[in-house]
This record gives sequence, structure tokens and C-alpha cells, in this order.
Amino acid sequence: MKKTLMMIALVGALSAAAVFAQGSGESGASGSTKNYTFGGSSTVAPIVNSAIPVFEDANPGVKISYETLGSSVGIKQLQEGTLSLAGSSRELKPAEVDAGLVPTTIALDGLSVAVNSSVSISNLTMDQLAAIFAGEITNWKEVGGKDAKIELIVRDETSGTYGSFKEIVLDSRKKSPSVNAIVARENGELAAKIASTPNSIGYIGMAFNHIITEAGGKVLTVDGVAPSSDAVKSGEYPISRALYVVSKGPLQGGVEKDFVDFLLSAKGQAIVLDSEFIPLD
Repeated sequence: MKKTLMMIALVGALSAAAVFAQGSGESGASGSTKNYTFGGSSTVAPIVNSAIPVFEDANPGVKISYETLGSSVGIKQLQEGTLSLAGSSRELKPAEVDAGLVPTTIALDGLSVAVNSSVSISNLTMDQLAAIFAGEITNWKEVGGKDAKIELIVRDETSGTYGSFKEIVLDSRKKSPSVNAIVARENGELAAKIASTPNSIGYIGMAFNHIITEAGGKVLTVDGVAPSSDAVKSGEYPISRALYVVSKGPLQGGVEKDFVDFLLSAKGQAIVLDSEFIPLD
């Protein structure tokens, strides 16, 4: 009798363990869900967040979340193993490449320069932009506007948008960013600050131009060129960049590679376009 009871208890324990394994999301268990966490750039977020439900529908049992952290934080967490893919709106630094990180371009983008409606000018040159954001030009009258102090609004230093603007506009002219600026943590906040701050100027991903105009601001031309898809693709618009998904080493297989391949597919590039970014083709 004791042996029989022990056998029943053992079978029951094994059955319970099997049920637990099936519900824990372990790979290969029937009906299980496997969770993946991606994250990083707020600019890349609209593309990835639009692609995730389409990808999940085609891949039952896969659940993906994307955390909007900023490019640099996302890349750091990728290196630490917290994320398995990172979105980035800036190029990788040499040290990041040396650490084995691999970027895949998924879209193109332009950075727009936007101003408050109180600003009378409609165009700035790249040299003027660099001098303004370096704090060397501090009054709108110095660039043909009215006599008013320029209010700078910038993204925080973890943002890929900040990194790209700094690299393209300031670093190329050996200038450092002004420390006298209002900082916005994401695109919507930046647009709202520009719209509510007289005599202000800032920069934003081109896909978010409508947020600026809806909030009451306006978008400038740069070197006489308006930010547009055609101008970015042709290289005519001077403040342009690529958007990336970054992996820890080359993608050899698995959900991460399947997701990146999906972003590069015709359906994925259609999502890029619907998200108001510029497809690669």
C-alpha cells in the first residue's frame, strides 16, 4: 500500500511539473508563449510598434514588447543582455562596433528644424544652425530675424536624435552643444515646448513634422531645401540619417533575425512608409 501511494504521489508530481513547464513559456512546449524584449530609440519606436502585431499574427506563440528608452540606453541594455534587439537612430560608436554590436539599416529619416510661430525667418544655413546650437548666435537679428533672444530646445543626450544632430550639424564643424538649452525627452514633448515657447528653435525627426505644425510651430528649410523623402534619398537635404536595429553579433537565426528580415521585407517596408519614414527602396 505504501509503495502504491508513493507511486501515485510521484506520478502526480511529475504531471504537475509538466503542466508548469507548458505554462512557463519554455521553447518547444505545446501552446507556450515565448516573450522577447526589444527597446531603444523613440524615433524607431513607431516602426517597430506597428510591425510587432503583424509579426505576432504570423508567428503564434511569440510575444514581443518594445521599450522606449533612447538609443544609447537601448544599446547599453543590449550589451548587458537585458534586450535582444535595440532600435537606434544614430550610428554606432567605434567602441560599440568593437564590442561586437551589428547595425542593420531598416529605414531612412531626415531631421527637421522647427521654430515657434513668433520666429519670422523661414530658412537657415547649416553654418548658421551650428552657430545657433553652439550658443555662438544668440539673437534672431543675427540671422535676419527680429531682435529677440533665441531659445534653444534640444533632445536629451540619450536620444539618437540628439546624437545624430550633434554629429551632422555640430561635430562636422568642430563645435560643442550649448549648455543653455531646454531639454525635451521625446518628440511630442519637444513639439509642445516649441509651440509654447516664443522665439524658440529645436530639431525633430522628419516623420514628426505634423506634430510641430499641429502644435502651432513651423518647419524651416535648411540651405534652401525642405525636408522631404525625395530630398533625403537624393542626399540633397543636409540633415539626413539612417535608422537601425542593432543586434549583439550577426543574427544567425531565431525570432530576432526573423523580425529584422520582416522589417526589410516588402510588407515591413510598407509599415515604414505608413509610419511616415522613408523605405530603403
